[in-house]
Amino acid sequence: MLLKRIGETDPSTLEDLILIMARNIEKSLIDGGAIPGKDYTMNNLYSWAMPFAVEVFKSKCITYTASNF
Repeated sequence: MLLKRIGETDPSTLEDLILIMARNIEKSLIDGGAIPGKDYTMNNLYSWAMPFAVEVFKSKCITYTASNF
């Protein structure tokens, strides 16, 4: 895992929401067989998470689950 384990988060804040989304993306990649640092970077995770997190943050209408692993 490239991203550290998440402690307490507040998904009502954009920075925590982005982190939650990036962790969920990383978990999905690893579950699919990706190798951290080879198949993706930390920059990739944040780049992929940012647009989705911003839309969720703006709309407040979408539900999501934060992975605690």
